[in-house]
Amino acid sequence: MTPKSDGDCNSTTTLPVRGESLIWPTFYIVGAPKCGTSSVWAYLRGHPDVFFPQLKEPHFFTTPMLSLGKYQDLYKDAKGYKAIGDASTSYLWQVNASSRIREVCPQARIVILLRDPVERAYSHYDMAVRTGKERLPLAEAVKCGESELVRPGMYHEHVLRFFKTFGREQVGVYLMDDLKKDTLGVMSAICRHIGVDPALLDRKELARVHNEGLLPRIGWLYKAARRAVGLQARQRLFSPALRNWLRNSPLLYRRYTPPRDEGMTRWLQTIFEPDLCRLEELLGRRFPELRRSWI
Repeated sequence: MTPKSDGDCNSTTTLPVRGESLIWPTFYIVGAPKCGTSSVWAYLRGHPDVFFPQLKEPHFFTTPMLSLGKYQDLYKDAKGYKAIGDASTSYLWQVNASSRIREVCPQARIVILLRDPVERAYSHYDMAVRTGKERLPLAEAVKCGESELVRPGMYHEHVLRFFKTFGREQVGVYLMDDLKKDTLGVMSAICRHIGVDPALLDRKELARVHNEGLLPRIGWLYKAARRAVGLQARQRLFSPALRNWLRNSPLLYRRYTPPRDEGMTRWLQTIFEPDLCRLEELLGRRFPELRRSWI
């Protein structure tokens, strides 16, 4: 693991390692996946005091797709920014990520977004089917791949882990429902949490929704294109505007709301309900928004 920092990284604090200077993110959007993190990432990218690399989810602290050197290369242009971000949703639910982040940036600000965990599980499964990563029916996929579909939605244990690692004041917890209803209000709160001026948010960008539930109009072409041009290549070769068009164009996608299985929904509720009760006790409030799909 990377060396420990004994300093504050709320600015472009650097760590000397082997004669090099390292710049670490000062805040982390850690998830949960399919809870509005793509929208928050996009909104913050439009803020002049916030830096994000081209690669949205490096997953450096969980699944090392990148070496330390390549991860640092992502941030080589980050000097001078008030807030430097990493938006990797695996950090929330993979148990060692919080401690690894703290090793390099003990003053990091953490951003967590939550939604109804049953809806989140369905959305996660739908995305896996659309991208060709999942071919099993949902019931079998949940049984065979519980860590991917169920574990990220066990919010209490994940929020508690980040509270214990960073302290409550460094961890901001927000609801996707609130983000949809009051985008400016939630984004202003997130800006204050990470230390930038909310007044500088791009209001036009806030009107857009990112990473919606869309189905490719030509499935085989969509899968072939993703195989031919990998994620890192797309991040490197395509401009942000082109990538956004490729993700959201009505010429390429149609809106799709997949059917829900009542039996599966009830089964998922029995899994998530005890965890939600513990989350409410931890945060000291009720969350009817997190039971929106309850039947």
